[in-house]
Amino acid sequence: MGNSWTPKKNNSWPFKQRLWIALAVILITFSGLITRMVYLQYHHYETYLGLAEGNRISVQVIPPERGKIFDRQGRILADNRPVFSLSFTRERIPNLAESINDLQVLFPDLDPERLEQFAQRILRLPRHQTHVFPVSLNEQQAAVFAAHNHKFPGIQLTARQKRVYPFGETTAHLVGYVGRISEQDMARIDRARYRGTDIIGKSGLERFYESSLHGQPGLRRVETNARGRVIRILEQIPATPGEDLHLTVDIRLQQFLEQELAGRRAAAVAIEPSTGQILAFVSTPSYDANLFVDGISHSEYNTLLNDPERPLINRASRGQYPPGSTTKPITALGALELGFTTMTERIFDPGYFEFQDRRYHNWRREGHGWTDLKRSIVESVDTFYYKMSLDMGIDTIHDILAPFGFGALTGVDHPGEQMGILPSQAWKRATHGQPWFRGETIISSIGQGYNLVTPLQLAQATSILANRGKVITPHFKRDLEPTMHQLPIRNRQNWEYVINGMIDSVHTPRGTAWSSGRHIQGYKIAGKTGTAQVFSLNDQLYVEEELDKRLHNHALFVAFAPAHQPNIAISIIVENGGGGGRTAAPIAIRAIDYYQRELR
Repeated sequence: MGNSWTPKKNNSWPFKQRLWIALAVILITFSGLITRMVYLQYHHYETYLGLAEGNRISVQVIPPERGKIFDRQGRILADNRPVFSLSFTRERIPNLAESINDLQVLFPDLDPERLEQFAQRILRLPRHQTHVFPVSLNEQQAAVFAAHNHKFPGIQLTARQKRVYPFGETTAHLVGYVGRISEQDMARIDRARYRGTDIIGKSGLERFYESSLHGQPGLRRVETNARGRVIRILEQIPATPGEDLHLTVDIRLQQFLEQELAGRRAAAVAIEPSTGQILAFVSTPSYDANLFVDGISHSEYNTLLNDPERPLINRASRGQYPPGSTTKPITALGALELGFTTMTERIFDPGYFEFQDRRYHNWRREGHGWTDLKRSIVESVDTFYYKMSLDMGIDTIHDILAPFGFGALTGVDHPGEQMGILPSQAWKRATHGQPWFRGETIISSIGQGYNLVTPLQLAQATSILANRGKVITPHFKRDLEPTMHQLPIRNRQNWEYVINGMIDSVHTPRGTAWSSGRHIQGYKIAGKTGTAQVFSLNDQLYVEEELDKRLHNHALFVAFAPAHQPNIAISIIVENGGGGGRTAAPIAIRAIDYYQRELR
């Protein structure tokens, strides 16, 4: 058997082909990458450098410190306190719902309603922005979170300034409060100025002077690591703090009046007549303004909102009440100046005034007998004004009261002031589409009917009377230059005659405020009581004991002292307080005496 030989197949060439093809692909690929790298390096250098820096360097906003608020003696009414809070950056939080749940486990005392509200809020805002959960953590809570911080990516412990009101309820209606910036606020503010800030003045002086209290934010460029922690500060532009606000109010008088009015629905305003500086601005009941700083819960807010005593209402400048007999001195002055009566004219008061088959009763049913103008002020004789008003007419009464600020805003540097109502024929036609009736003039002459005033307006009118016609805009800011002008005076004796009637009202046994003022020694108080009906009696006898408390008359009192060199003018209104001489006058006179003997 012979051997057969088969030549061996040469496989080297196909292998070399594959090798060269692979090498070519690699060269082409690397050439493309190098070309792309060169292209990006030389043509888009600035763009990608900025992006790279953005991963490493961030710009942080430095919120400004809010200006503090002081009373006239330098006592602090609104302060800033350093506290710890949690800041959330949503783009760094893997699962917001889980993080919120874990926080609730870590801090069982945190209000779950507020946590949920906050979570819903930041879901509506840009992912890259940092938002502070407006709840203060104490030192122990801050330490607990710091120990567990690694479990909460995107949530950091942050130091911030919290607004604090040391006097709580005493200054709530005066100073107001700050709160979280709302969508409505965003529509009216400069957003750049509020970067890094989540609070804004919501009410009171915090709102009125927001622009100066807020300040200007600063900026900080920082280097951060992958977790967002700051490694070093590269550049810093400090924030400009807000301006401090120095007030005319004396917190001691404010506290005194608040204590005197405790347990009542009431308001008191005191003004220094010669300057227009407001010394006290009290509304009771009140509320703790500190509740609103970090955001009040729905349940807490509803409790305040549904309280039948209405603590959220600022009665001092928003409460509107019939002025009652407190307008009699001004009406009497106008009647003297215009010649509708004289210092010697007398009428007989049987206890009522008859007009068109109707009797308009005096507050003293048995009457005062023969009465002149001065006695009508001292004893508050309604009948004298009933008769005189028909001669004057409602438009004349309107023109007498208007220069004293009734029916108009005072222009005070405080938000939300109401203007009240000063009726006239034109006002009724415009408002009700009806003519004016003479019977309405009679009841308007003693501050009833359509007449409405605020305690602030009453204090301002009393201040003008104390100033003998000098009108100065009431204000809270200590260094504010108020506007002022002088009312025309036809006869100075008329002013002194009326003021002497107010003095006798406090310092003589016949006066309606005699029981409250008889102990005053060393100076004289000029005052006038007032009683305002809550509902129409329809000629029925008013028996307070038979009426529900809410139907009792409002009690009013206005005064200034010392009568011939006044340094304080005051108005007080006590809702359903009954007679002004019995309820409001004692409080006002005690406050005046406290001011004269302790604060001057």
